[in-house]
Amino acid sequence: MIRRLLAAVLLAFPLTAAPAVSAELRLVTGELPPYAFHVPPPTVAEAGEPMGLVYEVVREVAWRIGHSGTVEFWPWPHAQELASTQPNTGILALTRSAEREDQYRWLFNVITDDLVLVGGAGVDVRDLWSVRDRPIGVLRRSGAESLLQEHGFNRVQTAGEEWINAQRMKDRLIDAWLAPRLMVLYAYREVGGDVSELNIGHVVRRSEIWLAASKDVSDQEARRWQEGFEQVRADGTYDAILARYTRLKPQPVPENRRSTEIQWFN
Repeated sequence: MIRRLLAAVLLAFPLTAAPAVSAELRLVTGELPPYAFHVPPPTVAEAGEPMGLVYEVVREVAWRIGHSGTVEFWPWPHAQELASTQPNTGILALTRSAEREDQYRWLFNVITDDLVLVGGAGVDVRDLWSVRDRPIGVLRRSGAESLLQEHGFNRVQTAGEEWINAQRMKDRLIDAWLAPRLMVLYAYREVGGDVSELNIGHVVRRSEIWLAASKDVSDQEARRWQEGFEQVRADGTYDAILARYTRLKPQPVPENRRSTEIQWFN
């Protein structure tokens, strides 16, 4: 009798699982000044202050939607691998391009820059084909590298950070450099260069810098981030961040850091 009564109660009031709590979107990026970076950098100090135009905008959006705003810094190739292969992962400061279009879910465009071709003294940079047979620097695993590979360039020299390309350009170790304009200007100042001396030529394409995510991110989660970004744009916070980074003066790269690329241990 007791068992029959218990069964009746269970049928009348079925047990239901507690609603699942969605895991917080994991955010990753790399050292990509002025978009996301540390001051001082990891090769100079163990604990620098994270900052950057894209970093601050994404953090502001995160706080508006109840996210902690925690961002993990990784070597840039590894950050991309995480976001393209691991679930529930967002990536900051990723250039949206045809080569990457199907690999990610694109949440919002933080800023649009120009992908520019920069040349050394006397180097013709009116178009990409002018430097096809010259040594040209790019950021490793960047949209610029993919573009040059697609067009069959065979003298591409990659670097783990853009300041290395800036130093190579300053030392005339490369004849050309392909990167977003803001990154070029920032990196050249980092190595003590005078940006007025840069030979900035052909604008190869517009470079949209996005917060992207792994393909599994839901429509609902994507809308949360997009609506949060609209709030940051609407109340003037975005313009204030942009103005601050437009005026930012980079700290010079220390001499002892220029002798080697950044070393990461995972």
